[in-house]
Amino acid sequence: MKFLGLNGSLRADSTNRQLLLAAIAMCPPGHEIEVFENLGGLPHFNPDDSIDSSAELARFVREVRSSDGIIISSPVYARGYPGTLKNALDWLVGVDAFVDKPFMMLSASNRMPEIELTLVTVLETMSGFHVDKASIAVPLLGTRLSADEITANSEWATSIRGALQRFAETVSARQTPPLD
Repeated sequence: MKFLGLNGSLRADSTNRQLLLAAIAMCPPGHEIEVFENLGGLPHFNPDDSIDSSAELARFVREVRSSDGIIISSPVYARGYPGTLKNALDWLVGVDAFVDKPFMMLSASNRMPEIELTLVTVLETMSGFHVDKASIAVPLLGTRLSADEITANSEWATSIRGALQRFAETVSARQTPPLD
């Protein structure tokens, strides 16, 4: 099973990127997380343009469509989420790539939970399926920890592993046809 990670930060060494890299290292067996590395390379959303107007945009939509679930790790900027992430999400509105797509949130800060709720509302409006019990905040604000340092913290590692396991189980259960 493949999950797609979206990092809302453009900083090369952002805390949210390190959190996603830690999640990759702790992904349950039989599952993988691939991070889309170029949200900043997507063109500005314009509903007059097609998805095929940019090779990178077409690749982004293909990766979202082919993933079994989305994991979003995003900073809070000015009491909101970054414009780069919003731009990427806007491109998904007019296509079927995100319809009924399970998603979870990883947050490197627990200071602004209402921003996470705002983003969840946007994603649910886009017809995504929020796996609520999988979304977590890891208190990394103000740190410059690497993914290895995050995974070495037993409390955080337990929390991240548990969230990923709940996410994987929910996604698997949604894909398994019911028995007659």
